[in-house]
Amino acid sequence: MARSTIQEKLSGKSPAKLSQILAIVESIAEYGRINGTPLSPQEVEENSWRAKYVATMGNRGHAGSALSRNEPSTYDRVWNPQPLLAAGMTDLVDLVSQSQGAPMSTWVPHVATEMATAEMSCKNLMEWVAQGEIKDIIGCIKALDQAFPLPNQGPPEPWDNWSTGYGATTEILLRYVARTHGRSSAPVVAVGLRRASLGYFVNTFLSNVASWHLAKNLAVAVQRLRSAELSKDAITLLRFVGSSRMDSRVLEVVHYFLDNNSDDDAKRILKGMGSESPERLVIALRDDKCDPMREDLIGSIPWNKHQEYGKHLRAEGFSDIADAFDPPFTGGYSDEAPF
Repeated sequence: MARSTIQEKLSGKSPAKLSQILAIVESIAEYGRINGTPLSPQEVEENSWRAKYVATMGNRGHAGSALSRNEPSTYDRVWNPQPLLAAGMTDLVDLVSQSQGAPMSTWVPHVATEMATAEMSCKNLMEWVAQGEIKDIIGCIKALDQAFPLPNQGPPEPWDNWSTGYGATTEILLRYVARTHGRSSAPVVAVGLRRASLGYFVNTFLSNVASWHLAKNLAVAVQRLRSAELSKDAITLLRFVGSSRMDSRVLEVVHYFLDNNSDDDAKRILKGMGSESPERLVIALRDDKCDPMREDLIGSIPWNKHQEYGKHLRAEGFSDIADAFDPPFTGGYSDEAPF
């Protein structure tokens, strides 16, 4: 902002937008830090200033009509505030309207938190966020991760602080980011997440890319990951095609890679199938095009699941393969130790 604009806002000559207020507060806080007179965390806490802003909106009028019109926006599609209006959450409608042009990380988590508290779906909001610039999306994911922490793995302990909003916000957003940017910008998203200390979300992102995109788009994503020296991520993506994609839609990708002379990548997908479940392994074994890669498939079976796979393979008519993992009973004492 120009010096004159800042003076107008501070003197009250013209109303300030939320993005301007937050920028001024951040600048003052930084000035105090540099000059050895830091402000307290309570004085610069963003959510506190958002609440103050909403409280001063008074009777200025709600912004629902402005949001509904096709006015200039950072994104091609303006998020529809109708659910908020229908729920009587006009304070959030005002907040969203005045936040247009500000980084999404400064307001989306607050809106999502209020919606989650009200048990409203954040699906449409997350879909809209995913259409933004990747840098802005990464910042939003970081802010959402702080508002809705990733649940711990395994059964919850009594002292765990599990966030019920995680699956309804961050997880959904990653799904839409994979759909929107997974083909053309997979390496940008993966690197962006890691540089923002959000590397634990990369596999979730890649799994969603693998589950959603058509074979041709997946080939592009793999190529672009490798061009960015992210070969490990490319292999992970291919494995996820085999393990995470819908059963009936895996072989179409395998066939595409085989038809385009990418046999090694097709093998990586098949290894993902074989390591995921015996049901997926059988699907691949019954496909004629996969027959030359049978050894790779069998070699992908986890060593600690040989008996489980063997029983399933025998039941499905693959006794020759099953005998190698689950030999049939040939006699001996019934109480003989299994080792």
